Amino acid sequence: MSLLQVKNVTHSYAAPHQFFKEKKRATVLSNVTLSIEHGKCLSLLGTSGAGKSTLGKVILGLEKPQKGQVFFQGVDVYNTDSSTRRRLRRDLQVVFQDCYSAVNPQMNAEQIIGEPLQNYETLSLKEHKRTIGELLETVGLKLDDRHKYPHQFSGGQLQRVNIARAIALKPKLIVLDEAVSSLDMVNQTKILQLLSDLKSAFGLSYLFITHDIKAAYSISDVLAVMEKGEVVELCEDKSQFFQSPHPSVRSLVSSILSEHPRNRSV
Repeated sequence: MSLLQVKNVTHSYAAPHQFFKEKKRATVLSNVTLSIEHGKCLSLLGTSGAGKSTLGKVILGLEKPQKGQVFFQGVDVYNTDSSTRRRLRRDLQVVFQDCYSAVNPQMNAEQIIGEPLQNYETLSLKEHKRTIGELLETVGLKLDDRHKYPHQFSGGQLQRVNIARAIALKPKLIVLDEAVSSLDMVNQTKILQLLSDLKSAFGLSYLFITHDIKAAYSISDVLAVMEKGEVVELCEDKSQFFQSPHPSVRSLVSSILSEHPRNRSV
């Protein structure tokens, strides 16, 4: 059984109201079907407005689709009781693009990372602090960093704090919504390596939402491409991606600039 199954999901938003005109809805997702296996990373590629982030919200249980189903660990997340939904939420975490807006600026790293532990675990103060220290070490930060506030971290460091929070409960699946796109190239590389290491160490599964082909290719097992709310290409073997004849894939591939400026055509 797949860890995550998205079946025929369709979703739309109400279009801006116009007087004397019939209210219309803009379709954001159209009959989307995909799955993620245990211990695997599926990257969801596409341009802005393709529906990637909306699909992420649907999977996270934040945006109920108008049609279709989402199964996580075999349970229909939109057709279950609140107790089961809470249990599933523990195993499904998220890391957002903007590492600063994803945290409370008045909380230090220890409080940020410890928030899910307080919500789901019953730990003594000693156990709580030990766990925070281990999580900081796991993501490449120092024990003393637990006292720092968000404004005292660089973007790359704070994203490590967000990742530590996401793995605190040892989840099964993490949704990474443009989680490295706001970082410089050096920090992108470091965070991608960290994510790969954590995936191997803890058997994590990822939904990696991005517009960056290089980042997606470096971390993924499976690549999917979205366009206008539809999954238009799915490569179970990522090595097949660059050979795909699909126009959307060819457009994404052609947008990759050469590494050296003198080799760029634009």
